[in-house]
Amino acid sequence: MKLSSTRHSRWAGASPRNARWPRRAGAFGLAAVLSTTLATAATAAPGSEQPASEAATGLAIARVQVSGTAERQKLMDLGLDVIDLTSTHAEVLLHGETDRARLASGNWPVAVSDVSAQLTAMTAARAAEDRREDARRTDPTLASGLPTGRVSYRTLDEAESEMRELERRYPDKVKVFELSRRSLLGHPILGMEITSDVDTYSGKPAFLTSGLHHAREWPTLEFTMEFAWDVLENYGTDRRIRNLVDSTRLIIVPAVNPDGYRISRERIHEMKRKNCRVAAGAVPTWEQCASPDAAPLGVDLNRNYGAFWGGPGSSASPTAENHHGAAPYSEPEIAAMTDLLNSHQVVVAVNNHTPDARLLRAPSSPLEPVPAEVALYDGLAQQLGTALGDWPTGPWPEVYYVASGVAEQQGLYANGTLGFTPELTPGHSGLERFHPQYQYVVDQYRGVGAYPGSSIREALLIAWSAAADRRTHSVLTGSAPRGIELTISKDVSVNSSPVTRDGETAVLPSDLRIESTIRVPDSGRFEWHVLPSLRQSQDSSILLPESWVVSCRNPAGKIHRAVAVTIGRGETKAIDLSRCPAGPRKPIGAGR
Repeated sequence: MKLSSTRHSRWAGASPRNARWPRRAGAFGLAAVLSTTLATAATAAPGSEQPASEAATGLAIARVQVSGTAERQKLMDLGLDVIDLTSTHAEVLLHGETDRARLASGNWPVAVSDVSAQLTAMTAARAAEDRREDARRTDPTLASGLPTGRVSYRTLDEAESEMRELERRYPDKVKVFELSRRSLLGHPILGMEITSDVDTYSGKPAFLTSGLHHAREWPTLEFTMEFAWDVLENYGTDRRIRNLVDSTRLIIVPAVNPDGYRISRERIHEMKRKNCRVAAGAVPTWEQCASPDAAPLGVDLNRNYGAFWGGPGSSASPTAENHHGAAPYSEPEIAAMTDLLNSHQVVVAVNNHTPDARLLRAPSSPLEPVPAEVALYDGLAQQLGTALGDWPTGPWPEVYYVASGVAEQQGLYANGTLGFTPELTPGHSGLERFHPQYQYVVDQYRGVGAYPGSSIREALLIAWSAAADRRTHSVLTGSAPRGIELTISKDVSVNSSPVTRDGETAVLPSDLRIESTIRVPDSGRFEWHVLPSLRQSQDSSILLPESWVVSCRNPAGKIHRAVAVTIGRGETKAIDLSRCPAGPRKPIGAGR
């Protein structure tokens, strides 16, 4: 299946929740639990009154008694929306009759609770927060401790408007861009690049942070947006921030899943996790995505990346909450994120999620090897876990659950990016766990209030600083005619997990083109911070002996000179491109 001119696929033990974050019952606690078998629950009388459109899908929470690793994994393998998992029980969000029947097949003791009261209370809480936000705009005494002072969740339109406002206020430091592909429904996926002299593509190392791979995890958009405001407003007074802005490139993608976020944020299907895919290969309309029947459908975008796609912890069922999609990169949102990684030298990435008090790194699947550079990778993970309040930190299977086709796998095995997933704003029960009252966003950002010593702001700064550290990437230095464009590239292939199609089991390889450019400064000397050419094997704990090709072109656009460079993480190598032709040129700072 052809994905782009530069990429194609040849085929189209959980641990208990950290006790430091006790659950809040309060107004959002679980409704009175009805002890019943799931079969009885599934035949509840129709016509029961429930708020909002979620009622049409039979949304409910099931508390399932499971014990032992095998039983927990058996439950996870059903592809249900498991929203909490401990050593003795799990909570499962049921999206309809299909989910109920699937859970009943396990023959576990189950108690089901109605969620009507929770949905009503959450709707009232969001309305009250929005009223406070309206009042705050004219009364600064109502401001929160966030950089913007916000007191309510942003809509997608508000977030995008703020991104444009940041670009207008800081034109020398902010560039708003559209990712290479639009969402499934055709909405632009916006990102921001933040660095000093942002229009000059000068070879700085890049740090990426993203939000909303999963639509209902609203706090992740807030953290990325607040971090952008924080960085820009404090550039002049905070030496740590100023040094990072001057020496690196910060890339922020607040809403990877804009369609799903609209569905969730507008409370059409508030618990929507996935994107708007209704049927494989077909582009739906907004009305189809918003229909009650579509509530359990969609692709889990954080199971759609190509590396180890289709493996344990993902499902082929379109109604499963971890549905991996029809093929690697089948979803335009993930094809766009992959293009972003392949066109930038992203050294470190933090992909924000909620709500489980974990700091995760690869491996995420039992099919993966221990990374060859595990000491460096895990050392950074432990720093981030400490900044988040000593949360359980490590590979997904050791501290969370098994998953395949996730962002950390893609970054590590295709690009060499050190990727991490923090599971933020923990400690809530029922539906509120994914986007709790807004004060918890404020507290998590700063590490105060409900989350003393657990600051996503500090974790992001540590990860960003790591991207600037020469030990985490490679450096190429050399000379070339001023103003010319240099290109660094290599072709790689990443494999899916073994998957069965038409009765045959095979691994699906995806061919990727990794390519980025710089423009040589006036001095004729360049320093290019790049990822190592040596790449982590998917099969064993070794680095594959690959090389970059650094090239320049003549005025006709043909490659004039190309140099192969093999370089490891932490190394610096000099290359000579002084014999490249002097033209064509663009003025320095005139773009890429």
